[in-house]
Amino acid sequence: MSSAIPNLERMYECGDVLANAKGLSYKSHQAEYEEILAGVKGADNCKRLSSQFIARFFSFYPCLAEKSIDAMLDLCEDGNVDIRKQAIKDLPTLCRDQHSKNLPKIVDVLTQLLQSEDQGEITIIQNSIMTLIRRDTKGAIIGIFSQIHTGEEVVRERALRLIHTKLKTSSAELLNKESQAQIIAEIKKVFASGNVTAEEFPRLMAILQFTFLPKSVAGQLEIANMVMKMADLDADAEFDYNSTELTDRLLQCATHVLPYFSNQVKSTAFCEYLVVKVLPHYYQLPDLTGMDTRNQLCKLTADLAVNIGSLKDPLTAAKNVFDRLIDYMPLPPATEDGSLAEVPNLEFTKVECLMYTFHQIARQADTFLTSDQERLKDFRSRLQYLARGVQGYIKKLKEFLATTGTKPAKEGEVEDVKIKQIALRTNENIQAMIRDLFHSPPIYKANVVLSFKPREKNSSSSSMQPKVGDKRKPITFSGKGENSGAGVTTGGKKGRGERQLYMDTVGRKGERGGSKPSVSTYRPGGKSARPSGQYNVPQGKYSSKINSKGGQDW
Repeated sequence: MSSAIPNLERMYECGDVLANAKGLSYKSHQAEYEEILAGVKGADNCKRLSSQFIARFFSFYPCLAEKSIDAMLDLCEDGNVDIRKQAIKDLPTLCRDQHSKNLPKIVDVLTQLLQSEDQGEITIIQNSIMTLIRRDTKGAIIGIFSQIHTGEEVVRERALRLIHTKLKTSSAELLNKESQAQIIAEIKKVFASGNVTAEEFPRLMAILQFTFLPKSVAGQLEIANMVMKMADLDADAEFDYNSTELTDRLLQCATHVLPYFSNQVKSTAFCEYLVVKVLPHYYQLPDLTGMDTRNQLCKLTADLAVNIGSLKDPLTAAKNVFDRLIDYMPLPPATEDGSLAEVPNLEFTKVECLMYTFHQIARQADTFLTSDQERLKDFRSRLQYLARGVQGYIKKLKEFLATTGTKPAKEGEVEDVKIKQIALRTNENIQAMIRDLFHSPPIYKANVVLSFKPREKNSSSSSMQPKVGDKRKPITFSGKGENSGAGVTTGGKKGRGERQLYMDTVGRKGERGGSKPSVSTYRPGGKSARPSGQYNVPQGKYSSKINSKGGQDW
């Protein structure tokens, strides 16, 4: 490059010579192009003109490609924001046609420039990056992720946000199979680094959704394995329950990997880790910002239990869940005259989740309850007492929901009705599992859909109609109506599954089962704290709409 720095007039002269050159004559005017390159060190007006001329004549001087790119990069770092903006606008022209190999490098540079604090400059940078993404998506992905792997925190965060936003609106037109494969490879590399923050993880998972990976069972398994590797589920090491970071990462990983588990992709490893390594430290877990740690752990464990396979140690898993479950199932307190006191406030959401998890795991450890008669007797006593509370809530909720259908909904009542509908599902689920667990010996046949999960479409009322040729089943009433006892069957004999459980009569004077409850000698494993005793309304789709009832009884 010539050492002489041209002035504005000389810059125009050089540009005019090159503009009038034709064909092979460009080679004879290489000196003029080198003067234009030297213009990047001149006055501000020369720098802007130099950027425009380099972009215009770059393709005619491949032997000076590296010097040209370096000259443009110098302009991108200039102190004058207007010069930087001009260079950023012109940079994409250095990746055209035979120079497409430069594209990943140019995108890398542009991504690095996202650290600017000038919003106008950031907009121009994003537009230039988007131009290159449309030109060569795979190459642009390589350039962007180069900064995600090694860039400063602010650059990394803005690069991730940019690619997520652009793919969310244009993934169909931008991503071919090759580009999707490149995204998958880059995200795997990010996960493998173990350097993913709580804010980055959801974005990376969302970007994976735009690829072919979640669309096949093999791909879902691959995603699940990627997330579980990042969660560091080391079955041989103890979980550091004092670490807020590890606890948050574990719960986040569990939350985002859940959609990829199914009958074909089992959640066994994740569920077993939570049950065996984390649940024993239930009361020592740190509080996380904006989250009820214990409530979230119960929900995630239950959700993961839906698709578990064969556990390595089902008895230990069953014991750990059982010990937490009975924390929320108090023994029936007796008054001086032997009658039962009022049913306390119960945390039905946690009861549903822990009972469901136990119900799923105990299928693989069916001797857990029956091998210890004292434990079974104690558990049944707790089940009886819980059944009374559940039955009472179901009755109240059904009465409320029946009356709301007969009058126009007032302002604010719609969400209240939805919350109570979920609460009804919660209690009906618990009631169904109580029937199984109270069976002698306990059985695990109830098909329960967790109350905070959406019902499947085929579980609508229309699908409950008997098929042609099916034997008509007798009408039964599982709840207690005004003029009928619990378990009354109309139109047929009492079946074994419909007979009245004596748990429904506990505490009624003058009836069997109303005698003073005996004191249990069973002593569950120790714990450092007791549950609050408050009923937390189910945390599902409408959890953000819950009003100030604050866990109080309905």
